[in-house]
Amino acid sequence: MADLEEALLIIDSDEDVSRHMKEHLTSRGFHVVHCASVKCFTDLKAQVTPDIIIGDLTSDDIKSLYSLLKDVHPRPPIVIHSKRADAENILGALRSGASDYIVKPVADVAVLDEAIQRQIDQVRVYRENQQYRYDLELANKELRAGLEELQADQRAGRHVQMKMLPEREVEYGGIQFDHCIKPSLYLSGDFFDYFRLSSDKIAFYFADVSGHGASSAFVTVLLKNLSNRLQRNLRRQSSDDILYPDRFLKRVNAELLDTDLGKHLTMFAGVIDLQTRVLSYSMGAHFPMPVMSVNGVSRYLDGKGPPVGLFDDPVYPLYEEPLAPGFSLVICSDGLLEVINAKSLAEKEQALLETVQEARHTIPELEKAFGLRWITELPDDIAIVSIMETTV
Repeated sequence: MADLEEALLIIDSDEDVSRHMKEHLTSRGFHVVHCASVKCFTDLKAQVTPDIIIGDLTSDDIKSLYSLLKDVHPRPPIVIHSKRADAENILGALRSGASDYIVKPVADVAVLDEAIQRQIDQVRVYRENQQYRYDLELANKELRAGLEELQADQRAGRHVQMKMLPEREVEYGGIQFDHCIKPSLYLSGDFFDYFRLSSDKIAFYFADVSGHGASSAFVTVLLKNLSNRLQRNLRRQSSDDILYPDRFLKRVNAELLDTDLGKHLTMFAGVIDLQTRVLSYSMGAHFPMPVMSVNGVSRYLDGKGPPVGLFDDPVYPLYEEPLAPGFSLVICSDGLLEVINAKSLAEKEQALLETVQEARHTIPELEKAFGLRWITELPDDIAIVSIMETTV
């Protein structure tokens, strides 16, 4: 009957009945303790905590026992084993808290076994539930601790990532670069940079890593590291890949494949020649296309190219765009399309173009025009880079 040894307390002044019952229950695998009365149990209370109590008890005895065992959980069920078979005594015992009632003498011990088994099952279910609850509370505590640690890591990662971004409102030779970035989570998969390569050349790139969060942010670290290395190589005259957007994209593609992270990105890379006033650029499936504006008229740049980090030997065409006086170029991630209220993708692209054309192309004005200042929950990362000529 007992898979594990439970403690049974027999309270009965009848020595013969108690002895036979103790022998039987002991043979069934229980640890059995006998007391002649509730008063006798009071002296043993510190030594034994019963799982089940069975005995010849009155209603007052039941109340006294439960008062003695008020700090014990679960409260041990009480099975009355009494010669008093009238309805009044049975109902009185049950109303006082007894769980079952067996009339003496028991002709078939199976009746006793079944009564005790029912109570044992309830005790075990309670204990299992208590253990589940404890395990769940422990798991929740560990989960909260892990979540707090993760959030701390995410905040630290965001701080590092923001530190990797270029300064705002930077001007090179009369051309101002500015940006804004709004991650949907702590970390962003959008990344960009701009920097001077020489007295007459400025390079920049804009990347949107697939997905968002920590795994995508790791790729932005790789991207920053690679662009810094290529700039150092240019200064050392060991490599000039950073001067050519198509070759730069191929280098990024190769590095990303080598990491085996399973990540790819879309990318736009460009180099502005201040002497010839020409923008050389290459596309790595960047979407939406950058918006070029001249004299109040805006249009999407032409170009195409495969995503970066998917193919072993991709071809990235090199394009050239003459820079008219007073030009401005706005580059954004596809997360911006998510906050534009339009039905189809074509309508969203048209709305983006019109919004850029109607607004001044400073970052504060673009944020206001697209309503980014009032958006608290973003479906995707949003980043905007503005490049505009300040002296004409």
